[in-house]
Amino acid sequence: MPDHKKSLIVLEALLVIFVAMIVYRWFSLNQAIKSNNEYLAGAPDQSAEQNLTAPVLLTSDPARGYNQAETVVVTFEDFTCAYCAQMSNTLSELVNRYPKKIRVVWKDFVGNLEQTGLRSAVAARCAQSQGKFWEYHDFLFANQTSLSDAFYKQIAGDLGLDEARFNSCFDNQETLPLVQQSFNEGLALGVDATPYVFINAERFSGLVSYEQLEQLIQ
Repeated sequence: MPDHKKSLIVLEALLVIFVAMIVYRWFSLNQAIKSNNEYLAGAPDQSAEQNLTAPVLLTSDPARGYNQAETVVVTFEDFTCAYCAQMSNTLSELVNRYPKKIRVVWKDFVGNLEQTGLRSAVAARCAQSQGKFWEYHDFLFANQTSLSDAFYKQIAGDLGLDEARFNSCFDNQETLPLVQQSFNEGLALGVDATPYVFINAERFSGLVSYEQLEQLIQ
């Protein structure tokens, strides 16, 4: 067989292998994305069918402020979101300034493929089980560039939590169902960004300023 024909056959074989590799990588990536979304959302189809129009306030939701406040602010947030950190600071200022007028309720809504956000949410809910959600919440937002499994456990120690109990909760992801529940609720409500804020009957996608919130409270 002439050399040029042999070379052509080799090139064709290499092309077939190259195309097969691209198809395989595309299929693997899509399967990974699908698997991770299902893991986080739990039962996404059921959530989408709920068609909620307002958040459901649950006793398991972290909340602060006056129990009987006329203004209830429900936020869907992610601990890796920079705008959420700003939103958190704004809400803290408002709760301190208007202690009888506002109640803030937290809901987890982490990015589908962001494992750091997911593990941060699980860790914060483990702190919640020991009555320290908001303190832990503040640590996470103040140290967004340091988030890691070791750091989550360090915070637990710094806050005086029962470290063995916290580590067991975190390592076994005992609070993952609470994070999934919030995420599913967000999907059903059409949450499309973080922070996503519900204030009584109104909703806002993205960061809401102090001035906007203050007008709604008064």
